[in-house]
Amino acid sequence: MDLVNIVSVIVSVFIGAIVTWFVARVYYKKAGDALRQEATELRRLTKLVLHGLEDAGLIELNRDASGTPIGLIVKMSVKLRGSGSMSAKGKVIHGVTEASDVDAAKNSG
Repeated sequence: MDLVNIVSVIVSVFIGAIVTWFVARVYYKKAGDALRQEATELRRLTKLVLHGLEDAGLIELNRDASGTPIGLIVKMSVKLRGSGSMSAKGKVIHGVTEASDVDAAKNSG
């Protein structure tokens, strides 16, 4: 390979790198702007939901000095009511005095 071909390859690679960088920059700038816009909208909607829950009396927001919510307290109450029953069946085995005799009585019939 002579010097002209080497310089030609280097220039071609350099031009390709610049074109690739420019196209990637435009694409990622557009994607970053869309992501920023989506995050702003989600932040607005989250604040709206939190204020709605606070106005309904379901939660209490903790706020910093500027009034931005930094945490919440969930207010709830629980009422428990229950009932139960229990039953058992017994079997009387005559002549059993120890637990080991119970197993022997069961096996004998």
